[in-house]
Amino acid sequence: MNKQLLIFLTIAMLCVISLTAKAEGPVKLAVHIQQQDYDHPTRLWNFAESLWVEQGPFVEASAQKAFAQFGDHGYAMCNSKVEAANLLVWLRPNLYFNPQVSTFYGKVQGYFYTADGKPLVRITGESKSVGRLLGDQTKVQIAKLFDAATQDLYQRMQSNSQVYDYLNGKVKGMVTLNPCATAEFLPVSKFRFNAFQ
Repeated sequence: MNKQLLIFLTIAMLCVISLTAKAEGPVKLAVHIQQQDYDHPTRLWNFAESLWVEQGPFVEASAQKAFAQFGDHGYAMCNSKVEAANLLVWLRPNLYFNPQVSTFYGKVQGYFYTADGKPLVRITGESKSVGRLLGDQTKVQIAKLFDAATQDLYQRMQSNSQVYDYLNGKVKGMVTLNPCATAEFLPVSKFRFNAFQ
């Protein structure tokens, strides 16, 4: 009899702990980056050399820096477990190098969706920097370029009234579902040109 009571109390405590762990509520923003941005590199070239760069890791690191300004439980990447969020943003990076003027151009487009998958708004962050293709030093420069573009996106996002209302839960009838489940159904082009889209 005591074993059954002990098992029952253990299960009851585990249920209470799991319910209180989920009581934190939804995060403000779920961040999605398409898998092709990790798997398919972009070619940067000049007249003597070239460099292949996967844009996904750079944009993910930049997004974590920029969206950390939301504070605790303010954002979550979709590759981690997100149970509920007010908004979903699909980040699409684009990187271009013009060898004639030795300039890098970076752009991060944020496609914002409500938690139930309805398109809300598209916001773009841009940056550019002068530099050359110099091996590992180029990757440091690309990281700074995407940091600036993502920070520009964050600033524009804060000034957008629609996004602001959703992030702060001021929209009546707003649902907070698992938006990352719908992210896999977002349309992806079969081939992305190495140019601004």
